[in-house]
Amino acid sequence: MWELVKQALSSTKVGYDLLAPKFDYTPFATPEWIINATMKQLLKENGGKKFMSAKDFCTGTGAAIGGLLKITNGVVIGIDWSEPMLEKAREKFFPFLDYELSSVRLYLVCGDIFQGPMHANAELVTCFGALGHIEKHQQKAFMKQAHDALRANGIFAFVTAERPKWYQPRSWPYFIFDAIMKVRNWAIKPEFVMYYINFLLPDILELFDKEKWSEVKVVPLEVNGRKTELRLVMARKK
Repeated sequence: MWELVKQALSSTKVGYDLLAPKFDYTPFATPEWIINATMKQLLKENGGKKFMSAKDFCTGTGAAIGGLLKITNGVVIGIDWSEPMLEKAREKFFPFLDYELSSVRLYLVCGDIFQGPMHANAELVTCFGALGHIEKHQQKAFMKQAHDALRANGIFAFVTAERPKWYQPRSWPYFIFDAIMKVRNWAIKPEFVMYYINFLLPDILELFDKEKWSEVKVVPLEVNGRKTELRLVMARKK
């Protein structure tokens, strides 16, 4: 509990640096079933063919890396601003960092996705579990970075949900958590940015510029043939 309090009183970056050694054992880590269901749908969207290159924004300890390595033939790049988080990812995927042992090249890069231009060389860009850290005023810039990182006809994919209803009791924990975080960030600096009611449907569809994206698909994630409340958004660059 003391560790969580210490992390919550830190900035977003410092908090995740501190959390890194135990992050995979917390409820904040993206469940494997979400990754598997997403990768299955992405392969289907790509006509059953593997992608030649993929970038994972805010990759953390590499929740998505294992899935991306299975659906990519060429290069996988994970980007995160927390070096301790990336160190845990390196521990998990070190064989893929040795190009003589793996047919897929994996690069884990420490950097801020909002800093500097992106090279338009990826067929696929993903982001898992980090959308709650992207504030409203950053969302358009985030979409631009994803667009810039893709080659023509490339796909940007992420998992989100419909905006919860305040009158539904099951939604109350999310509203309460966000309210607590807003008070915390008003009272304590630096801020720790993490909101659950953020980057949700249908509002985020308005962030896709029709002049830059040829199509946007929203499909429910399925587990064992059952649809869940989560939605996979796939946007294709013109």
